[in-house]
Amino acid sequence: MLLKSIDILGFKSFADKTHLEFSRGITSLLGPNGCGKSNILDSVKWALGEQSSRSLRADKMEDVIFSGTESRKALNLAEVTLILSNEKEELPLDLTEISIKRRLYRSGESEYFINNTPVRLREIRELFFDTGVGKSAYSIMEQGKIDQILSSKPEDRRFIAEEAAGITKYRIREIEAERKLEKTKENMRQVGGIIGEVRRSWELLKRQAERTRNYRVLTEQVFELELEIQLLRLKDFLEQKESTEEKFLGKTLERDALRQGIEAINKNMELDFDLVNSMESRLIENQKKLYKIDLEKHNNESQIKILRERSSELERKIASDEERERGIRAKLARLKEELEGKKRELNELSALLKDVQANIQGFERDIKQFEARIHENESEILRLRRDTLSLEEEIEARRIDLRRITDDIVTQLDQRLKDLGYSTQSRKKIEEEILSAVESIRIQISGRLKLLEDLSRVQEESAKGDEKKILGTTLPVLQEVLARIETLGRLFTEYRRVTPSFLEEFLAPEGIITRKREIDRKISAILDGINRKRSRTEELQQESRALNAKIIEYRQTLEGLRVNRARMNTQKIGLDNEVKRLGAEISEQDIFLKANAAEIELSRQSLKEIAMRIGQLTKEKGVLEEENRELKRDLSSLEDKIARKNKTLISREQQLKGKTAKLEKLQSGLERLQMDLAECKAEIRNLYQNFSDQHSRDLSEFESRTLRIDKTLKELRAGLLGRKDELKKLGQVNLMAVEEFAEVNDRYTFLSGQLNDLRKASEDLQKITREIRNESAELFLEAYNRINKNFHLMFRRLFGGGRAELKLTDPANVLESGIEIFAQPPGKKLENIALLSGGEKSLTAIGLLFATYMVKPSPFCILDEIDAALDEANIVRFIQLLREFSTGSQFIVITHNKKTVAGADTMLGITMEESGVSKIVALRLENKVEEKSSA
Repeated sequence: MLLKSIDILGFKSFADKTHLEFSRGITSLLGPNGCGKSNILDSVKWALGEQSSRSLRADKMEDVIFSGTESRKALNLAEVTLILSNEKEELPLDLTEISIKRRLYRSGESEYFINNTPVRLREIRELFFDTGVGKSAYSIMEQGKIDQILSSKPEDRRFIAEEAAGITKYRIREIEAERKLEKTKENMRQVGGIIGEVRRSWELLKRQAERTRNYRVLTEQVFELELEIQLLRLKDFLEQKESTEEKFLGKTLERDALRQGIEAINKNMELDFDLVNSMESRLIENQKKLYKIDLEKHNNESQIKILRERSSELERKIASDEERERGIRAKLARLKEELEGKKRELNELSALLKDVQANIQGFERDIKQFEARIHENESEILRLRRDTLSLEEEIEARRIDLRRITDDIVTQLDQRLKDLGYSTQSRKKIEEEILSAVESIRIQISGRLKLLEDLSRVQEESAKGDEKKILGTTLPVLQEVLARIETLGRLFTEYRRVTPSFLEEFLAPEGIITRKREIDRKISAILDGINRKRSRTEELQQESRALNAKIIEYRQTLEGLRVNRARMNTQKIGLDNEVKRLGAEISEQDIFLKANAAEIELSRQSLKEIAMRIGQLTKEKGVLEEENRELKRDLSSLEDKIARKNKTLISREQQLKGKTAKLEKLQSGLERLQMDLAECKAEIRNLYQNFSDQHSRDLSEFESRTLRIDKTLKELRAGLLGRKDELKKLGQVNLMAVEEFAEVNDRYTFLSGQLNDLRKASEDLQKITREIRNESAELFLEAYNRINKNFHLMFRRLFGGGRAELKLTDPANVLESGIEIFAQPPGKKLENIALLSGGEKSLTAIGLLFATYMVKPSPFCILDEIDAALDEANIVRFIQLLREFSTGSQFIVITHNKKTVAGADTMLGITMEESGVSKIVALRLENKVEEKSSA
């Protein structure tokens, strides 16, 4: 895999679309400070999914979009595209070239693309798992962030070995599995609580559903019996109608034939019978009207009878609906009372939950404070230990000074004594001579004092001879004493000469002994400081242990509170569901109540309409009776006229008398048949209408079942009466119980299956987690051991000796253990990496980076001024390593060092010809400059 190019548009200082091409080997990026070199590194990190704006040196993510200059407007989007070569299929895509694109709009919307296909950020991260490439992998070493490898926390260094071991995806899967496992356990607890609540509803609804099924069966049987009764009645009416229509058709054909014969005779009698025919036509019309009136009158009476029966049925239905309404209202009152109780429980539980949440937040806040205090203590302990170490080093230095001063004291003392010619025998001899001289003087002076005393006693006895004698004796003695005193002075001078007076210099405030005592005092003071710091360290450790104990205690309490909160949340969910269920049931009962009220109102409206219809039919009946009387009077008058006119036509009427009589007979039969047919049709129509009104269904849907009915009307009516009695015995029935039970049963079955699935999923996740951890541990240890070995070799090569090693802080738990780095440059003792100088740290980090590359090289690596702290000799070593590893990896180095630039294969310059806008310039080996930035 090779980073072929980068296309940047609107990212930070790259206002114009900029294309950067990279070749194999080493490419150096150089330019003055502030020209945007590090923005290229940021663009790569950003395209690979960096989400931290601080890591991109911005306050918020929108700040990476070009914000404009004095001469340019701000852009509304930033876009970076990485073109990668995948000829060796190191990335899991069957493509030789892959583009990774990220686009950000100023509105905050972010998009990711792989080969211009929209994807999620997770897919981009998974694409680079265990390749060494990523926003935080060892393929990117940023300026001033060398501590990413040399972090003070050993746990932060794990990513190097994990990436090299290829277990990043396993770790991600493990974290996801653990998260799913925790979520599964929580779901199991919630589902268990919900199942308990659902089971109670399930048992209640099961009993109600059984009664409802019986009710529905009986209702269906009542419907079936009523249907069969109506179908049998319909069958009788249809058969009657068909028979009547056949008779009517035959009579009509016979009447038509007879009329044809009469018409043949009447053709010869047209002149004579015009008037008679006119009268007869009028007579016939009146007869028809009379028959029609009789038929309508009969039909009117039948309708009135049917309407009255329908009115009775509606009254019974209204009474039943009113009884149902009272039952629904009672159930509504009970449900509302239960709902209020559940709401009160829910409010109380919510208040308790708030208290528990407040306690949880309090404990979490205390734990954070304790942890912060422990962290401060650890920092203070680390500082005290460093101070103690410094003091111990100072003590060692003072002791060295003390030994040096002691040696100086001995050396100077011997030299001074030697220069003085000092010896013990000479000193003792002079001391004896001085003592002897002093003793002699003492004796002589003592004797002469006695003489003087004697002289004073004999003063009164003046004897000049004796005085002269005494004075003569005293003078020589005094002269001798004077000589002895001179000798004593000479001896004292000699004594002073041979006595080591230079000891006073040693003992003087500025003398070497005083300096020794001062060093001793400083050592004692430093030891006191060390003891105080160690005491303070012990106090802080004891305080941290006490705080840790409190944290453990608080976490146990917190865990209990969280369990209690989860239990209460489950109860709250159950109460919420119960409140929703009761609300839904109340709404449903309200619907039933409104529907029932509407049904009652509809029935009452139908009653009113029926009463109005009965009144209307009664009025119509009176009108028809009056018309009947009028027609009969008119018929009587016409018959009289025809009789008078027919006296002149008796002879001809004799011929037509028989036919006319027969015609009249046929006509009467037809009228009766017509009335019967109309009555039959009215009955059929009423039968359909009544069935539709009562059952809201069309009777014609069931006509095909008529042939399958094998019972009489009497048997069907007896069965109907029995079923209705059984319905009354059932009492109040929850009509929705079957559906509610089916819904609850489905939910109960579903939840039980879910609980079993969750248990199995939990076991599978635990097994998967163990397998992932075991495999990850093996791969991690293998990579760690190889990196450790390579690190020692690379360190010796970079430092020209010494040794370095990695150590696991917790070897028993390799997947969580941190990695300590110990380094011993030549001539120093083995020490923690934190105690090295800046240059030594950089060189050590470079050694660890290339040690990792020896295990698993990253396809490309971007280094941002990590050579800044190296001297010239180490720069040479660094460049040699880059040249060696560039055969397998591609290096892009951001640097100011001339030797690093000279070691590169390709050089890209970055400049700001326009203030605030970066531009790329390619520097070729022929020193030709080509403008590569496009507007």
